[in-house]
Amino acid sequence: MPEFSIAVRVLVGLVFLTAGIGKMRHWGVFRGVVANYRLLPQFLEIPVAYALPPVEAVLGAALLLGRATSWAAPGAASLLLIFAIAMGINLRRGRRQIDCGCFQGALKQPLSWKLVVRNAALACLLAAAFVPGGGSPDLFTLFNGALAGGVTFLILQSLSILWSIVPAWQVRGTAGAGR
Repeated sequence: MPEFSIAVRVLVGLVFLTAGIGKMRHWGVFRGVVANYRLLPQFLEIPVAYALPPVEAVLGAALLLGRATSWAAPGAASLLLIFAIAMGINLRRGRRQIDCGCFQGALKQPLSWKLVVRNAALACLLAAAFVPGGGSPDLFTLFNGALAGGVTFLILQSLSILWSIVPAWQVRGTAGAGR
């Protein structure tokens, strides 16, 4: 199913490209996010914080362009699983209030199990869609796959925004209940 493969590549490519660019726009903040996870030795926090965003952007661009998928798809899937594991470790430690660092947008997302599931699901989708070779799809197939991946990305982004807003609503609702 080439449409499925293209859709997943576009979806994950957009996720990685926007995440990488967002983190590069706020490198100083992202350094703090990496440190907050408390998983790396201190001497690795800065190099990881400065290396990860360009790696994400390159993986995203490669997936979007359909180039170098022999290393981009497994690389992106591996990073998604590493992120899921890092979040899971912190959740198991009871550290739910730190920012996930996913997109570095205006709205921060505290760690949650739904983020772990999201990353694992994206990695599984990418693994299922990765089929080396297969020839060149026709223009209609490319369009349909790219459209499906783009729409799915917009839905995922919308959910991420909602997941960022809900904790603020809950705090506001709790504060209003004490009046």
